Amino acid sequence: IRMNPTKKPFKIKPPYIAFLLLFLSWLADYFFPQFDFVNNPLNKLGIYIFILGIALMCWAFYLFKKNKTPIIPGQKPIFVVTKGPYNFTRNPMYLGVTTALFGASFYIGNLLSFLSPLIFFLVMNYYFIPFEEKLMESIFGKKYLDYKKKVRRWI
Repeated sequence: IRMNPTKKPFKIKPPYIAFLLLFLSWLADYFFPQFDFVNNPLNKLGIYIFILGIALMCWAFYLFKKNKTPIIPGQKPIFVVTKGPYNFTRNPMYLGVTTALFGASFYIGNLLSFLSPLIFFLVMNYYFIPFEEKLMESIFGKKYLDYKKKVRRWI
């Protein structure tokens, strides 16, 4: 599949996907309580995992805003952010959301709810990120390719 980095293929944005998956996690617990396997008080660890994910996402978001580069997938970036969490992951926002979804799933405690972070990861990894990487390569060329060699996609 050849991707055109100038064409925006995104109909549904990642935050909406994340909220939908979070809602489906809750529904899975509501309709399939027989799959509960993380119980009180252990499930409370999910709160800390969730907060960690949100903090990572907010840190990355702040750096985008600070450098005045668009945050919405598919918009033309004007700057390659390489500081902060971008030192260890090229996608800290997606990693943060995936971590937050995992934390929520852990808190919910239902086996089916763990499909949410997995689905989010797969959709970002195979649909959103490849497009964004092609766009970055077409705009920033060698600078982005060098960064890509130094820093992993996830962790």
